[in-house]
Amino acid sequence: MQQGVAWYNKVTVKVSFPDHFIAFYTDVQGAIVKIQDKKKRIIIGFSVSLIVILAVLLMSMVRNNAFNRQIHERSFAGDELFSIEENREEGLWVRIAPRSSTWTKIFDLEGTGSGEPDYQAYTYDFYVSNNTEDEVSSYTYKFTFDREAYLMSAWNGSLEIHQGDYVATVPDLREFNPDSYELDTVSIDGEVLVRMQEGDYLVYIPSPAENAKEIPLEAYEGVTPGIIMYIPIGEDINGSTLELEYTFHRELWSEPLFITALAALGLWSLALVICIVIMLQIRKYALQHEHDLDMIREAIETFTGFIDAKDPYTNGHSNRVAEYTKMIAEELGFTGEELDRIYYVALLHDCGKIGVPDNILCKPGKLTDDEFTVIKSHTTRGREILSSFKSLKDVDEGALYHHERYDGKGYPEGRKGEDIPLIARMICVADSFDAMNSNRVYRKRLTKEAIIEEIENNKGTQFDPKIADILLRLIKSGKIDMS
Repeated sequence: MQQGVAWYNKVTVKVSFPDHFIAFYTDVQGAIVKIQDKKKRIIIGFSVSLIVILAVLLMSMVRNNAFNRQIHERSFAGDELFSIEENREEGLWVRIAPRSSTWTKIFDLEGTGSGEPDYQAYTYDFYVSNNTEDEVSSYTYKFTFDREAYLMSAWNGSLEIHQGDYVATVPDLREFNPDSYELDTVSIDGEVLVRMQEGDYLVYIPSPAENAKEIPLEAYEGVTPGIIMYIPIGEDINGSTLELEYTFHRELWSEPLFITALAALGLWSLALVICIVIMLQIRKYALQHEHDLDMIREAIETFTGFIDAKDPYTNGHSNRVAEYTKMIAEELGFTGEELDRIYYVALLHDCGKIGVPDNILCKPGKLTDDEFTVIKSHTTRGREILSSFKSLKDVDEGALYHHERYDGKGYPEGRKGEDIPLIARMICVADSFDAMNSNRVYRKRLTKEAIIEEIENNKGTQFDPKIADILLRLIKSGKIDMS
């Protein structure tokens, strides 16, 4: 426990305050004030960051959807299309390679009766390779012939055959029935072949069937649809072209922006939980702090009540002076923790009077010089009482200097002007006002007009002019209740 001690006639006066008041009043209150001041900014910060994160999440979904809907196109021709080696570059690739097994057949389309084979059958494998980390959700390719050729068979997918202006879709060329279509066909040795002229083309539509599994095409996988066709012996179709159209299906989890936003949302949620826990703890400490402050306030007010009770004519004086001083401090721009400090310092300004004998303090007549000396000693006694009270910064300044005059004719040190601590100058004006506005043993309270006149007359002599003007404004505006 911290104690202030004043001696009078061998009687020890002790004023006790809890030691932990220092920690709560400085550290905890400072933390609470800072948190409360930043609370609005914290809420705004969380709200703005959540909006940004949700916007990024939405953007990633829109971006992913747009990517999945985008139709990609590629064209292949020449050596790039008719390549023996597999292309492992990133992207969706198609290459065509003939198998080594082949056979010849006599077409004799002109009817010359030639017995020599004039067409050769080739089995062409169309290698479709997905060299990406995304699934190919759909694809088709258009193969345009650069010379006459005859289609015999194709497997897995469907063929959309374009002969001039005529278009027909054949689900399975191996089960082709020419009577169901108007396609240009020829029959050779019992085989029905579809004639493709230069410029004609076919569109291959891959099969999603379980036995084919041509679509969807997983990442870094491939399929090999094939076509058997006859072309003149000694010729090839290497001048033909292939145009590929395809779309991807990318999972949202594969979208880097989505993962980033999701991670940010997780961190935001964690930060929110931590912030709520901290706020609840701060609230708990704040309630405890307020409880402790109430105890301290009640202890100080009880102590000052003992002082005021020594003179029935000044009952409540300390509380009123503290209120007036606080109002003046507010007008000067003080707020929060500093305003509370000023209030408590003012509340204790007359604590030294506890050591002044009642017969002197309550004497109705004029005081002798010795008695007045004892009265004046309450300022230094107040400093002695408060000397060990470190909870409030400069707490002893109010008690020691509140009877100093602005013109230097006060006591106990005769300080002048701004050499007198500001808090003492504020208490001086408030103390004098309450004295004039209260009934005393030696006179009745003054009228409002007389008080205003007295304060005006003592600006620059007894009172700091600036502080006196502030008090006058408070009186004239009715903010101070003179009743």
